[in-house]
Formats: sequence, structure tokens, C-alpha cells
Amino acid sequence: MQAGQSYRAGVRVREPNGTASFLIPAGWRGEQLDNMAAVLLVSEQEAGFVLAFAILNQTEDELVALLGEPQPITESLVFEPTGHVTRNGKKLTATYAAGPLTGRGVAVMGPDLQGILFLHGRPQKEQQPSRSLPDELADQVRFTPTKSDLPSP
Repeated sequence: MQAGQSYRAGVRVREPNGTASFLIPAGWRGEQLDNMAAVLLVSEQEAGFVLAFAILNQTEDELVALLGEPQPITESLVFEPTGHVTRNGKKLTATYAAGPLTGRGVAVMGPDLQGILFLHGRPQKEQQPSRSLPDELADQVRFTPTKSDLPSP
């Protein structure tokens, strides 16, 4: 991805500084933010946003601890945890709240202490979909093999 360039639904993008890639979902567009190593997804049809961050050199236990802490989105918007972090295979999930917004975080762990974290924020008053957007994004994640993942000659 290049900062400032917009990517449409159906495009597979690689997370800045990481080894994970994911598909931009239908009805959404993505952009790498200039001021942070994250991808911002915004919908053309619904209120809310998704931020995707590379996870670098974090063990699963370190990531559980991180997801259990407040998540600063901007200087004035901080997602506060509303429950416990749950584990399901290589996927970790957490829930958050910030004023009129509700948040959900889904992290997918890959090889070599690499992963990706999706933070979804949306208005609390909107009906919760049967399948969350971060889960859909997590299901589409692919990891690029690193040198340590490749077999020795």
C-alpha cells in the first residue's frame, strides 16, 4: 500500500511493516494513513471504521494483555475494554466502548510472532450484524512466508 492512495473492495492489501494481507470487504474502501502504520477502512454504506495494524514480535500472551488494555484511536477517542479477551485457535477477540461507539478487536496470529489486529468502531445504536466485520476480515488473512519459515536447502 502507498500512503494517501485509496483501495476499493475486493483488493488484497498487505499490512504496512507486516507479513499479513487481507481483502477489503464489499462496500468498504481502504487507505494507509500518513501518520501511522495502519490501514483505515471506511464504508460507503454504513457508519463506522476499521483500523488494521500489523502485530510484530508479540507472543500470544503479550497480545492478550495488550487487547485487555484501553486502545487509543485518536487523542480524544479511546476504546475502553468491556469484557475479557477470548481465544479461539489463532484468533483473539476483545470488546470495547467509547462514548457513543462500540468496538470489537480481532487479532490473528501468524508465523514468527507476526499477526494482524482489526479494530472496528461503530455507533452503539446500530444493530449488531450476525457476523462481525472483523471476523470476516480475519477469515481472509494470509501471511507471507518469512525467511525463517522457508525450509533449509
